[in-house]
Amino acid sequence: MKRETKFAVLLNSVGGVLVILLCVIAFNIISAQFKTKADLTEGNLFTLSKGSKELLDGLAKERGGDDESSPLEIRFYLTRGEKGVPVVVNEHGTRVADLLDQYKAYAGGNLELTKVNPRRDTDAEELAVNDGIRLLNNAFYIGLAISYLDSTEVIPVLDPSRSTNLEYDISRAIKNVLKLEEDREVVGVMSGLNVWGGPDPSNPMAMMNRGQQQPPWYFLQQLQRDFKVERIEPAATDIPATVNVLLLIHPKNVSEATEYAIDQFVLRGGKLIAFVDPLAQRDDSGQQNPQMRIPGLGGGSNLNLLFSKWGVPFDNTQVVADFNYRLNPRDPIAQGRMQPAYLALNRNALNLDEVVTRDLGTLRLPYAGSFDTSNVATGLKVTELITSSEQAKLVDGMSSQFNGDKIMDSFLTGSEDGKPVSTRKHTLALKLGGKFTTAFPNGKPATEDAGSAEPGATKPASPEHLTESKEDNYVCLIGDTDILVDDHFILQQRFRISENITFVQNLVDHFGDDTLINIRSRNQNRPFTTIVNLEKEAQTKFEGRLKKLEEEQQAILQEKTKLESTGEGNNQFTLRIDPEALKAIQAKELEKRKQIREIRKQLRAEIDLIQLKIKLANIGLMPLFVIIFGIAFFIRKSKKTAAV
Repeated sequence: MKRETKFAVLLNSVGGVLVILLCVIAFNIISAQFKTKADLTEGNLFTLSKGSKELLDGLAKERGGDDESSPLEIRFYLTRGEKGVPVVVNEHGTRVADLLDQYKAYAGGNLELTKVNPRRDTDAEELAVNDGIRLLNNAFYIGLAISYLDSTEVIPVLDPSRSTNLEYDISRAIKNVLKLEEDREVVGVMSGLNVWGGPDPSNPMAMMNRGQQQPPWYFLQQLQRDFKVERIEPAATDIPATVNVLLLIHPKNVSEATEYAIDQFVLRGGKLIAFVDPLAQRDDSGQQNPQMRIPGLGGGSNLNLLFSKWGVPFDNTQVVADFNYRLNPRDPIAQGRMQPAYLALNRNALNLDEVVTRDLGTLRLPYAGSFDTSNVATGLKVTELITSSEQAKLVDGMSSQFNGDKIMDSFLTGSEDGKPVSTRKHTLALKLGGKFTTAFPNGKPATEDAGSAEPGATKPASPEHLTESKEDNYVCLIGDTDILVDDHFILQQRFRISENITFVQNLVDHFGDDTLINIRSRNQNRPFTTIVNLEKEAQTKFEGRLKKLEEEQQAILQEKTKLESTGEGNNQFTLRIDPEALKAIQAKELEKRKQIREIRKQLRAEIDLIQLKIKLANIGLMPLFVIIFGIAFFIRKSKKTAAV
């Protein structure tokens, strides 16, 4: 057998590499001509959702295949090739472009997509400005304009921080331009609070129309963007038939006639979202001096007849205090005080199996009430949406604002005023579903005017009176109205503390038009469950020691506070503070803080080690397998060559 020279072997090797390289290039060129892809992510996160496809199907149906009719136009503005454009913006822009290509591919000729590069001082920049796209950092644009017929919806800035809501934002804009104002779902708002804005009751000049007026609450402004919002008076005795969803906010001292109207609204298939509250911070009806607001004087709200009929009574005199979900004293709202009845909830308090709550992170419910779900009416089913922790109890609403330390002491000691404290989980928000029956079996209550009827009297049943819903229906009940207040969302938004408004939008989308909720509810949060589970195991290892130290620290703080209080005041009989005792207490406090820091340091080190091991495995394991495989293959081939 003729032995090949080293040069021939080298030539064959180089030639083989070149042939493989040419094959790869040819394959890429040919495959690039085919617009095919495979989305292997769980939930198909990189594929258009069912809701978006339904919107585009509606567009195709409306155009009816008429090529002469106006298509939906999307103009995407992204500045490229300019200095000052952050890398994150370019990456986000690429993702937007890819998603818009999917809209175009699905819609075909029904959608016209234009991508514009608005560089400074160009005609393209003028187009962006005319469309209302906002200039950022005096350097670049990234925004979207969607037009259909005479309607245009603009997203002036496509914020990279909202990348998980990208498809929702685009589809919401498409929905708004496709639907005329008169075709949008009607959301009725019946509120005992001043959600509509107007004169500020705490400003005498504004009350005389001489000062600045308050705008509508933020949640209402958001609803007005997507729905036709109709104002319904709190004392209304009839809900218009055009209303699809009714937001009932703080129904306080409502008449039987009003409850009857709500009862009939639910029985005819209307969707009710009710916000009741034992202590509404924005209820100014009980204030003697509007300029010195004391939350809670207005009294609690309720729907006694309906809630009793449905088997979910609501105590509108007590609020839920929670040891685990208490507001951090360092929070600006807390002002350094303990407020266990101001609930700062995390994902553990939310029902992650429900579409309206599964993708939320944190909610704030100040002084919320609780529903009793132990005896639900026959034929109805309760789904808890928001719950407290097991370390929670009901307390007086008014005093809870000022006695936070006393409530916290009762959690730690297990007793209050010599009585044992019982804690349990409380239902803060729920969805009630099934066939509803009327709370007014005798028909519509008689009108109480001019003394012509006694309270509780009823008119004879009329043909319009409904006694049972024809099909299964749903209502949503929330034990707090302050979840709607701007202060607990807008002022904290920059710190990403609260998703209150998102929760409200989810409820209305879910009950009103589920097209958008199908998009918003896609789970974009893809945690590494292995890492999360390992971190939980590490936390469990240190949890007992840390909890014990924190309890000891709390006891020391109480002892210190008690000792310091003996030195206050100017009474000559007041005990003087013992400096040596105070010094000893302070030393104990410092020691406990040091021990807690050490435990937390060990916990962080444990978690960091877990993450390091995972990273090393991900980075080094596959190359190690390749090396081992290569060595084994080389040894096997060498043995075969030697045998020949």
